[in-house]
Amino acid sequence: MASTPKISVLLDLPAGASRSALRAGLMASNLPPTDLPIDRHQRDTVLRGLADRDDTVVFIDISHSADSNRPGILELDALVPKGPIRRRVFLTRLEGGHVSLADRHWVQSLGFSDIFPEFSTADSAGWLRQALEGIHTLFSLPTMAPAELARYLGALVGEAKAATPRDRLRHLTGLSAEALAQKLSGLLDIRDRSYRLKPYLQCFVGKEATAVIARTFDCSDSQAVSLGQDLGTLGLLVHVAHGHGLQNENLFFRLAVSDAVDRLNLGKIHAELSGKHGVAVADRSYLGKVYPVCWIGSEAVDWLVARYQLARHEAWMVLQRLAQFGLLEHVLQEHDIQDSEYYYRFTRPAAAGVANP
Repeated sequence: MASTPKISVLLDLPAGASRSALRAGLMASNLPPTDLPIDRHQRDTVLRGLADRDDTVVFIDISHSADSNRPGILELDALVPKGPIRRRVFLTRLEGGHVSLADRHWVQSLGFSDIFPEFSTADSAGWLRQALEGIHTLFSLPTMAPAELARYLGALVGEAKAATPRDRLRHLTGLSAEALAQKLSGLLDIRDRSYRLKPYLQCFVGKEATAVIARTFDCSDSQAVSLGQDLGTLGLLVHVAHGHGLQNENLFFRLAVSDAVDRLNLGKIHAELSGKHGVAVADRSYLGKVYPVCWIGSEAVDWLVARYQLARHEAWMVLQRLAQFGLLEHVLQEHDIQDSEYYYRFTRPAAAGVANP
């Protein structure tokens, strides 16, 4: 390949297949990466100094996990100077969860390049190619055709093994988790249903979904159920009462897919929800134990429904997406986000100027 300008690509990503795939793609582009400093002070110094390093690109994972050393979206908004510099910062969510259009819109409205859920050697025309093309565009580098990139990836990495939920989904369907959920939203019989006079909006029946998945992807019922459960692990398929993953039974489930939610500004919602006129925040108690500065899940759903004219399941999706950014959590970190009487708290206040593009 032709020589490229001296470009520094820094990674702060969790170990795994996605990191290996990105490294392989960068090597194929003659852009060998190095790691961001592990020390938090040194890393933050690099991020603050990006204005003086116009040859530097950064990939940084903002998955909400037990690893609190990596910055979240609001910390990055405070750390990285505003302006064109941010186009050289690529965010990822490789340790879990999914990436919605609303997530991408917020990240891009803050000036960052994009946020990616995975990099796969089996998908040389997907997320990995988008990331590489982003760098090529920034520095006016020639791009590789998908077939050429695929040859390099095959030589450098070899065939990926179906080990993680994302790997298994791609192995069985040829699609990313996000693309699969979107496809299923058009295939399944999703409509309002009821059970014992209680309504459940925009859901489908597990047994019927199992048959559709098995037929569509030419797999067994057990494989179809496993596929649905892997989508559940990533937060893209949920039981209407958050009881369990997909089952081949007459139970109701939902996909975390919504065009209405994708049109919303998550930063603005977080600022309003956690602000002076947002959900009621107070010290609360349960069984004699006090939980300070928290709010009730169903009341947050009520607030979102009233403020944005959403259905309750769409309001739940908004909260789920904010939780994936690490901005809210169950007070004991024992439950995911639910339209329930559980107590939740904001982990970070909204930063000034972060709400709007």
